[in-house]
Amino acid sequence: MHRHPYRETFVIIRGRARFTIGDAEREGGAGEVLVVPAGTPHKFAVIGPEVYEAVHIHESDHFITEWLE
Repeated sequence: MHRHPYRETFVIIRGRARFTIGDAEREGGAGEVLVVPAGTPHKFAVIGPEVYEAVHIHESDHFITEWLE
């Protein structure tokens, strides 16, 4: 788990992943967009046999990560 002081957006191009965002878990796949609010702990793990490809958008001009585990 980690968090950022800014919002992070995941645009999934192909494959699937299981996301933990705060206390919620959900799966995301190709064509989906997930948004993690600023300061929210999150992580993801690739699931399934397909290659995971996504664009992770960090809404900051500096990459800042606080690792929680």
